[in-house]
Amino acid sequence: MPVDPRVEAYFASLDGLPRDIAHALSAEITSLGPHLSLGLAWGFPCWTGHERVFSLIAHKARCNLQLWNGARLADAFPDLVEGTGKALRHVKVTSVDAMDDGLSDLVEAAIALDRLDPQKVR
Repeated sequence: MPVDPRVEAYFASLDGLPRDIAHALSAEITSLGPHLSLGLAWGFPCWTGHERVFSLIAHKARCNLQLWNGARLADAFPDLVEGTGKALRHVKVTSVDAMDDGLSDLVEAAIALDRLDPQKVR
């Protein structure tokens, strides 16, 4: 499936550590959720299954992995999931090395939640 040129432009605009983290997160999501479609939403890469599952937002020294139904995963991953949103939560990824089995488990759980019990997001 061809990649949206706007998504390619977003990744191409990144430098240094955020670029490395963004590419690693994208590869992880694609590996664990090959059926998810990738597009641009609110100016950021967004992966969608039945509903939106993830967005990726690069900052100066990290990337946030937005979890569209992260509130439903927060109790199972209290050391990773941050925020107080009604549905949307995030994980701050500060290095490629921080992408461990716990983060992979969270990505898998978010994908499974979308597959088994999708909730409408805005």
